Amino acid sequence: MLLHVVGLPIVAAIAVNLLVGLLTVVVSFMRRFQLGLLNGHSVNIALTMSATSIIGAYLGALLTDRIPEKPLKRLLAVFLVVVGLKIGLEPFIETPLTLAFTLGFVEEALLAALIGLAIGVISGALGVAGGEFRIPALIYVFGLDIVAAGTASLLVSIPTVASGFLKHHNMGHMNREAALIAAVMGAGSVIGALIGASYAGFVEKDVLKVLLGVTLVLATVRMVTEP
Repeated sequence: MLLHVVGLPIVAAIAVNLLVGLLTVVVSFMRRFQLGLLNGHSVNIALTMSATSIIGAYLGALLTDRIPEKPLKRLLAVFLVVVGLKIGLEPFIETPLTLAFTLGFVEEALLAALIGLAIGVISGALGVAGGEFRIPALIYVFGLDIVAAGTASLLVSIPTVASGFLKHHNMGHMNREAALIAAVMGAGSVIGALIGASYAGFVEKDVLKVLLGVTLVLATVRMVTEP
């Protein structure tokens, strides 16, 4: 979108998206934390994913110009559509399909580390926070409910997005024009994040699932239509 509206080069648009995303996730997480929407189990998973996500985001930023973007987007788009439809349709299915994993402490930590690394690379390379990939993993692999998964995802996103943004900034991808655009967009995003986070614990979980499913499908449309 930034490419078409203001004519930013792709690397600057990625840097802006990461900065706006960073502001949004920090504010949203702090509000959710105040509301007590994070438990000990989700914190442990989030911290493990955070450690490797930072590395992944750094590597992804380095690989921005080297990763074949179109094939990667197509693959991720298929994943998002499948997961989005599954989550969004669950409230309407009498006995929804569930993916049951029984993980020990070590297995859970290793899996969290691997998933964090992979999503970190995607985040740094494509300039996204990665929540659209992380939340389904937290729900279906680690068994978190949708509210806890969303809050844990925000916690992981903070260092991940910050790492990707700092690398892009150090590579000179954030100029004055891009910084101004990020500030304007960030202000609106922060207000929206505060409002959304304030209601996260009060909205029916089935409603949240439908909204998440729609969001994932829309994210797919955005991903495949962007140049």
